[in-house]
Amino acid sequence: MEIDEILSQLENNTREFPRLALERAIEEREVITPILIETLEKLSNNLEELLEKEDYILHIHALYLLAQFREISAYPVIIKFFSVPGDIALDVTGDVVTEDLGRILACVSHGNIELIKSLVENPEANEYVRSAALETLLVLLAQEVITREQVIQYYANLYSTLPQEDDYYIWSTLVTNSAQICAIELQEQIEQAFEKDLVDLFVIDQEDVNTYLVVDREEALKRLRNDPKYSFIKDVISEMENWSCFQLQERHPLYDVFIPEEFSLVASKKSKNQAKKKKMQKESRRKNRSKKK
Repeated sequence: MEIDEILSQLENNTREFPRLALERAIEEREVITPILIETLEKLSNNLEELLEKEDYILHIHALYLLAQFREISAYPVIIKFFSVPGDIALDVTGDVVTEDLGRILACVSHGNIELIKSLVENPEANEYVRSAALETLLVLLAQEVITREQVIQYYANLYSTLPQEDDYYIWSTLVTNSAQICAIELQEQIEQAFEKDLVDLFVIDQEDVNTYLVVDREEALKRLRNDPKYSFIKDVISEMENWSCFQLQERHPLYDVFIPEEFSLVASKKSKNQAKKKKMQKESRRKNRSKKK
């Protein structure tokens, strides 16, 4: 199978998992890597065109292959792809953002977290993208690429510099991640975040935080290391082969395509309804917070 044929089989979703094409892509890593990076680069300049290509999936394969390759030259390109303002980066990648973007960024960053920081702090980027970027630090910590002290230091900086009018979701992720690594050092900042009504209580509340903070620090890190959510992507085939979009069943809308097999369409719709409800609650709480000022 030549490169053109590999790319052709990876370009569009036919409901059949392209195992052979992915195996050949991995074998042809040296040749295919610059092509995958160029694909992401071109698409990032006009993501709107992807919305009109419901079956197009090469960019998804590119993200996972480049992650498995640990391709550092893809790092700035992937950051650019997901830095596009608004929701479009989320729209064209489905649940990849919430499921694996943190792992993908961790794989290509090689411990250089400066671009990750820029994405976390980018108010124009999608809130879920920013939160996934924030979780990248936990992946790097779990894989012992960066230290707990580096994470604590950056989180402490965010507590003091992240705009209070910023989205609830990024604040909630910051508090959740702080709790997960048993960041006793940041307990005062965490409590202040709750006092200032910056945290979405549907995501995490003070009782949850207290449960995390009583765990031994080493035990917290051990849990992190044992959680697949914070692992590197090492085998794109095992990562993707059970996705619902590759099962011979009724076609799902785009936003349901890139999800593991165990998630049903009903569950996905329920999740979206919950997200809509949270957004309404968030807007209501934001108005109330404005009145307090």
